[in-house]
Parts: sequence; structure tokens; C-alpha cells
Amino acid sequence: MITKLWQLKGVFVIIGLFIAFAACVKEKDPNLERDQIKTTLGAITTAINDKNLQTLNSFYIQPVPAAKGPNALLAAVAAKTDSTFNMHGRKFSIDGKNATVRFAFSPDPDDTVYSYLYLVNKGGWKISNFDIK
Repeated sequence: MITKLWQLKGVFVIIGLFIAFAACVKEKDPNLERDQIKTTLGAITTAINDKNLQTLNSFYIQPVPAAKGPNALLAAVAAKTDSTFNMHGRKFSIDGKNATVRFAFSPDPDDTVYSYLYLVNKGGWKISNFDIK
């Protein structure tokens, strides 16, 4: 009887180790989402600078929000800069499937006028809204 209990204990230990190993393997890389957002922002910045509506539209959730689509984003950015668009001082806030990107149009570190892009992860990071100031 004691040997059967000892064998049963060994089986539970092996099962516990397997579960712990599976949990470690399944753990996500904490920088993966940040890297994906950086890549997406690079493509969005290029699309804005090229005034490429088709590419920019591919970075929007579908259906595109009313009055917050690619045309409105291009117009808002054009009103703030007449040269190349850059996101200076970018900061990310990632909360599961949502992310907020805060940035300034100026490279001046004392610039406290921030604009925001709101992203949602739907098969890739997509723009759901923006607030250009």
C-alpha cells in the first residue's frame, strides 16, 4: 500500500513539473507588444509622410470611425506640420489589447503639447482613434 502511494506521489510530481514547464513556455515576451507597436508606428509615419491613404487605411480598425479616419488624420497632421511628420518623445501605455501612444510634434523636450494615437490589437495593431493637438 505504501509503495502504491509513493508511486502515486511520483506521478503527481511529474504532472506538476509538466504543468509548470507548460506555463513557462506559454509566457509571452514582455517586449513583443512594444516591438510590434514600434513597427506599426513606423509604417503609419511613413504612410502619413507619403500621404498614402490606402496604406494608412490598412492600419485602421474596420469600419473606420466617423470623422476619425485616414483623411481626418492626414488633415490634422498637415495642420500641425508642413515638413516631415515625426513622433517625438513617444511614450507607450499598453493594456492588454489596447495601447495609447503619446507624442509631440516638436523635438523640444520642454514641449508639453502632446498628441495621442489610440490603438487596438485586432490581428495586428490598428488605429481606433486619435487626438492631435
